[in-house]
Amino acid sequence: MRIFGLLLLVSPLLIAQPWNYNFGTTIGTYNTNNSSSTTFLPQPPTGGGEDRVRVSNGQGGSFNLENQIIIFGSNSYLRIVASSGSSVTKFSIYDYSASTSFTLRFRIRFGASDGSATGATSGTWYLFVGDGNIYSNDQSFISSQVYTGIRWAFGTSGNVTTKYRSGGSWISTGISGNPFTQGVTYIVDIYGNNSVSTANYTYGTSQSIASNTFDLWVDGVLIGNDLSKSALNDAVNIDSYMFYGVSSTSNVANIFLDDIVYTNTIAANPLPVELSAFSAAIISKGVKLNWRTETEVNNYGFEILRSTQDRKSVV
Repeated sequence: MRIFGLLLLVSPLLIAQPWNYNFGTTIGTYNTNNSSSTTFLPQPPTGGGEDRVRVSNGQGGSFNLENQIIIFGSNSYLRIVASSGSSVTKFSIYDYSASTSFTLRFRIRFGASDGSATGATSGTWYLFVGDGNIYSNDQSFISSQVYTGIRWAFGTSGNVTTKYRSGGSWISTGISGNPFTQGVTYIVDIYGNNSVSTANYTYGTSQSIASNTFDLWVDGVLIGNDLSKSALNDAVNIDSYMFYGVSSTSNVANIFLDDIVYTNTIAANPLPVELSAFSAAIISKGVKLNWRTETEVNNYGFEILRSTQDRKSVV
């Protein structure tokens, strides 16, 4: 038998401290009323902070580690069910090594519990990135502790209305079109710069982020350039993020999360290839390889290498 390998000719992610966080292979549910846990999910890598989930107070909501019940991400993913009222159900990573800038990438899907675009007609999901005790307690957000705030409101016919928090208000000015809908998987990249100087990076072409703004990318497309931040003070270090859901009648609004990468600096380049599936099958005297990518940026192609050694001769 021969040994085969797949070589991806791509540029590496050039960042000081990348933390890769996914949900492993474990399955299970956490839905204890008005309760929080720091052990339900896999622990973040060293330096990558602490994890926490919190279930709403008497308004439903849950956290579900599922392994490919729908085709999404790699191995297990986290499905979170929004609460039916204003008591929050939230997942957070907090108190990682802080800096005035950050890069956050994640895979996300909105919809009903089966990942479809039907049946989830109410509910609001949020992402907040910043610093403060809202990331480690049971309370809703406070603008002064938020740098980047994004709000996704579920509607009829699979609609998702996207806004971001500018100062103390939710606005959509500067976001191109309607970047999200239910029943579709997306790769989201956020580049945030709370420093006093413009920051530069490469995403296909050279990009820049003005001081006190952030860039929002969806599937490799810049849909929000230099979006204004919320009310976190200038030059404050950023060390936490969280997702939470509220106001979903009958708890129909779900998000699916996986393949989270976050850093405490501006990533010089994005992860160029998201390899979501790979398989090999022996056919006669050959091997058939199949793979699927979710996003590709600056990818120069794929090269297949075959070892000249028999497997039995490899020590």
